[in-house]
Amino acid sequence: MATDTTPNALSAAYVFGSNPLARVPAQRADEAWILAQREHPDARYLLLRNLQPPISAADPTRLAWLDRTSVRRASGENEEVLLGLHGGVPHFAVAADTARLPTLGIEGFDFGEARSTSAALPAGESGILAQARSMVDWHARNRFCGVCGTATHPLEGGARRHCPSCEARHYPSVSPSMIVLIERDGRCLLGHRPSGQSNRYSCLAGYVEPGETVEDAVVREAFEECDVSIGAVRYHSSQAWPFPATLMIGCFAEATSDHVQPDGTEISEARWFTRDEARRALEGTNPDLVLPDRVAIAHHLVRAWAYGEA
Repeated sequence: MATDTTPNALSAAYVFGSNPLARVPAQRADEAWILAQREHPDARYLLLRNLQPPISAADPTRLAWLDRTSVRRASGENEEVLLGLHGGVPHFAVAADTARLPTLGIEGFDFGEARSTSAALPAGESGILAQARSMVDWHARNRFCGVCGTATHPLEGGARRHCPSCEARHYPSVSPSMIVLIERDGRCLLGHRPSGQSNRYSCLAGYVEPGETVEDAVVREAFEECDVSIGAVRYHSSQAWPFPATLMIGCFAEATSDHVQPDGTEISEARWFTRDEARRALEGTNPDLVLPDRVAIAHHLVRAWAYGEA
């Protein structure tokens, strides 16, 4: 059977992709409507403890959603963020009040580390988790106005914050980061970071700086990290990365020569690998090369290249 390999289909299949919630921007300006969603009898709440998601004790492949009564006991006065609607049912995220949580006796779930537990979640739920984690984190970091320092308050169900003093509007931001698989003559270039295990390699990556295009960032990072000159750059796919709010923009690029010189700081070693070496690593039969797991877009870039799907 033929598979759809368009960029949208690829990105939706990744961990943290394919969020099924309708974000309802048109209704959010109506505060009475927002209040009605908070009081909806079937409203579902995702309670995050220090940004850790609640995982169902009965089924560790699913998020644990709470009803409004339970979650308000556990969240106290913390702000509820409307994530969106699904089937007409509102879905919220809220930070747990860690001081009172242990005393409440709410059962049926455990909190898990977001990166490791997300791999087991269905694509739609991992996408919701990405949104929830990034939004709860953003609100925690932006309680005061960056213009005048006054305490801000959320509006539009948490889609933005408002300063009552200078009237500034504050919106959640996403940090774009390019990640690139560099190729030349049937080989790909992967880098080893000083903090990783000795045989772990991955794609080069870095944040897009102000005034740059994605292509500019690919060329700059390749040169800065490995002294590699780049020719053509092409987009492949993207991935939300909620640590705390990054958009990973996956690319392929052609090196203009075999020359590689790691900078020794970001990248301690860089090597060219053949498709056979990459395939065996993906299959777990290459002891000399350990690749990122499938949670990361780097895994999918290497896989697409190794199997000729890029």
